[in-house]
Amino acid sequence: MDLTIKSKAELAALRDNAERVLADPKRSARHAEAQLLLDSLPVPPPPAGRGGGGATPQSVAVLKDFAARVAAEYDLSPPAGTKHPHQLVAKDGTPKVGGRQRKREVAADRYISHRRGDAVATLGWLRRLEEDFETGGAWYLGDTGAPAQDDTASDFAAASAAFLKQLDAMGTPRR
Repeated sequence: MDLTIKSKAELAALRDNAERVLADPKRSARHAEAQLLLDSLPVPPPPAGRGGGGATPQSVAVLKDFAARVAAEYDLSPPAGTKHPHQLVAKDGTPKVGGRQRKREVAADRYISHRRGDAVATLGWLRRLEEDFETGGAWYLGDTGAPAQDDTASDFAAASAAFLKQLDAMGTPRR
C-alpha cells in the first residue's frame, strides 16, 4: 500500500483502525497485519491542544510574559469613544490564535496586538507546516504575518523592541 498518496485524515483513520484491531482480543488473527500497518505509518505530528496550539510552548510562554510586561508599561485601554476595545491577548491571557492557524494553512500563528485608531501593532510567532516543531518558526511584525526579513525573525529581543517602537509611534501612552 502506497502511503505517500494518503491525506492526513486517511492516515489518521488507518492508524485508528489498526489500534482498534490491536485492542480487540477477538481479532487476534489480524493483530500481526495491524501491527505491520501501524509500524509503517509515519509518526503523527504532536497534538495541537489548547495550551500551545501548534506553537512551541516556549514561543507561547515568551509572548505571554512579554504581553504582561507591555500591559504593565503601557496604558492599553481603548481611546475615549471606542465601543469595542482591542485586547492585547486572548480572553484566557494567552497569545491570540491567528486565522491561518485556525484554517490550518500554517502549523502555528500566535500573536499579540494592540490597536489605536487605525494603527495596529502586532508581534507574532509563525511556523509553517513544513517546518520542524522544535526548530522551525520565526517572529513577525505587522498584520501581514510574513516573517521579518531582518534579524527580528530569529531574535525575540529585536522583534519585541520593534513592537515597542510601533506602540510608541501609534501614540500609545505609557503608564
